[in-house]
Amino acid sequence: MDVPVTWTGPSGHLLHEPWMPAFVRDGLAVLITELEAAGLDGLGDRRTAFRTQGQIANPGALSPLQRRELGMDALLEQRAELLVGVKLLRAGVLQRMGKETPDFECRSEHTEFGVEVTTCARREAASAMHDLLEKGLEAGPDVGVTLMRTDTLRFSESPGKTARIADQVIASIKELVAASAGRPVSRSIPIPELGLTAMVHEGGFGPGLRVTYEMLQTDAQWDHHWRLAALQIKDTIEEKGRKSYALPSTLVLDVSRLGNAGLMITEAGIAEFQKVLDGCDLGSLGGVLVVRSQLTAEILEAVCWRGDGSRPVTLAAGAVLLSSHMTL
Repeated sequence: MDVPVTWTGPSGHLLHEPWMPAFVRDGLAVLITELEAAGLDGLGDRRTAFRTQGQIANPGALSPLQRRELGMDALLEQRAELLVGVKLLRAGVLQRMGKETPDFECRSEHTEFGVEVTTCARREAASAMHDLLEKGLEAGPDVGVTLMRTDTLRFSESPGKTARIADQVIASIKELVAASAGRPVSRSIPIPELGLTAMVHEGGFGPGLRVTYEMLQTDAQWDHHWRLAALQIKDTIEEKGRKSYALPSTLVLDVSRLGNAGLMITEAGIAEFQKVLDGCDLGSLGGVLVVRSQLTAEILEAVCWRGDGSRPVTLAAGAVLLSSHMTL
């Protein structure tokens, strides 16, 4: 199923890339087609934004991997907005798609409210380093690398800094192999900036299978992970809270691409997210719904929520989007 050309332009859009999974494109097409059929005010601005954001600037200056990662980030941010918009439309409350803030203007019975949508996406440090090392060692040398965790593990680091660290580790590995003169290599390379150690050893399984990393195992490691993951949402929420909104508005924050949150979340993890959310300055926001979603389903799963000052607004938004009753 194709996304209408009015949303992508004739060429150059991310959805035209050969690496784009068909199920992602099809899923977006379903959402966009449903919004198109409704013909809501503000739809033209949403089409323009989708076309513009889907074009990566200076594609020649980016590696294929960078282009793919940046492209998917941009696309999944927009998917979250479209999914929320369709759910509001199906519930019969969506009145207008906003150009500024909020993203959606709604009316439910006698309550007018806005819904702002954003995502929080950060790669967990070991996962990001794994992919960078795998790519950097694709052409050799023929060794294995295991990323081990330490007690000072950071949740994440900026993509640029992580890439520079990976380049340094790859250079060190190549120097070790060259100096070994054919003898077996067994050496650890500390990565203190990320709380990791790269264990270099014989036994790589070839391109794409040279690097492994130690998964979270103990309760203490998981507690540490969720504590750090939850802290990532604070700046995003408070930045949205500093904006002005045309209506009393609720922020819907999708954390599906925040570390392991998209794969699973424990009760302890939910408690950490709630703790951070409760400590946020919501500013002009009437409330916040923290949710998860999956690319293969049109479902929003609640993680935690908070309503300040305008709780009926948050309750109305939550009841529509989560298909569940939220109590004070």
